Amino acid sequence: MAGTQIPKPVWYTDEDDTTWARVKAAFRRDWQQTKHDFGSDVPDLNQQMSDTVAQATGSKAIPPENSVTPHAVKTQKSASDTYRDEDEPAYRYGYSAYRHFAAEDAGETDSWDERQTDLQREWDDKNEWDRRSEAVRRGWKYGYLERFRNLPR
Repeated sequence: MAGTQIPKPVWYTDEDDTTWARVKAAFRRDWQQTKHDFGSDVPDLNQQMSDTVAQATGSKAIPPENSVTPHAVKTQKSASDTYRDEDEPAYRYGYSAYRHFAAEDAGETDSWDERQTDLQREWDDKNEWDRRSEAVRRGWKYGYLERFRNLPR
């Protein structure tokens, strides 16, 4: 994926990159766990999807590399829970787009279906969009889940 750049629309800010760094670290742990679950010779981090979401939203600290995530029950991951380094710009784009459009839409809904066409147009490369749209959608969904971080429990 060398050389692939994400579009930087006028709404994209430096804060998007900073927030994205936290989400990326959580994705990396999720990907390491997925590799373990599929038989790779990497440590079992005991990372669940709920851990990844909590870490990405900042409501749970990200343990140091290769440290086990503390909790009692381990669940099986699905293939859609994988993280691929080459999709990182697409995850970042989707995540940042949700943050922007949620503010514009007052965070009322997860408006992926309504915004997908606009995001594809801004992406500007149809072939690349066809390869990366699922990763853009996943980044969008993480942005959507993050909004629940500060809700009263």
